[in-house]
Amino acid sequence: MPRRAVVPSVESMNTSSKHFRLSAAVLAAGGLCWVVKFVVIAATDGAVSGTADSATAVLYMSAVALMALGMASLGVAVLAGRHIALRVAGAFGGLVAWAISYMVIEGIAMAIVGDTDPVWLGEEIGIVSTGAVLMTVGLLLARPSSTRAPAEVASTV
Repeated sequence: MPRRAVVPSVESMNTSSKHFRLSAAVLAAGGLCWVVKFVVIAATDGAVSGTADSATAVLYMSAVALMALGMASLGVAVLAGRHIALRVAGAFGGLVAWAISYMVIEGIAMAIVGDTDPVWLGEEIGIVSTGAVLMTVGLLLARPSSTRAPAEVASTV
């Protein structure tokens, strides 16, 4: 009789490891960068020159890098202890999840706000919404397992 392969269960995914929590914190930091970028643009009423423009460019690039790194790293952290090919697929899946989340959240935000004045608000609403949502998700996932409800913490047995 052939032996059955042991298939890891969802409960064994490590969502309370330091790597998982650090990845979630990186995701939250990226979201915060996009929210701060929006605040800088709002404070300058959409100015596109000078220090404000440089600051928003740095915040934008930092946010993209941090959120992409955070989502990819979450994919790897959830699959810790699995075959390397599966962890690479998890990282790729995290990047895809980040891109899809941006498109979905931006679409919802744009549908709610519609055409608005000032023009920069309509252009930035998707970015600030995505940043706020991903920052919140990252902060919630970064909490230590001792502060989460028992149903939220996957069993590592």
